[in-house]
Amino acid sequence: MPEIIETTVYRLDELSDAAKDKARAWYREGGFDYDWYDSVYEDFQQIAEILGIRFKTRTVRLMGGGTRQEPRIAFTGFWSQGDGASFECYYSYRRNAPAEIRSYAPMDTKLHEIADTLLAIQRRNFYQLRAEVSHRGH
Repeated sequence: MPEIIETTVYRLDELSDAAKDKARAWYREGGFDYDWYDSVYEDFQQIAEILGIRFKTRTVRLMGGGTRQEPRIAFTGFWSQGDGASFECYYSYRRNAPAEIRSYAPMDTKLHEIADTLLAIQRRNFYQLRAEVSHRGH
């Protein structure tokens, strides 16, 4: 049976100073009830794969007792200077990356430039360059 739930909403200027601080802290700590960044993660992972980036993974426990592997992408939001995202990965040459990037993101000229630059660097080094990216700190 449906229920009616009433919620009182206040404007920030209607709150006491303590309540304002509490509300701001809630938003800073990621108090949103939706994962607006999920599609950004998926897009980033697809682009990385095309460019030859393989994410390191970490084991995540599931509520049912099992586990799964999750890419090591750290997202801290943007509530403090220096915050944002970082990741851990391995990079190696991926054949046809520039063509695949142009197909995947035809309007993103910056991505085209990145793929072309990686190809030029790899070509000069006989396609043998590899890299490992690690993260330390918070």
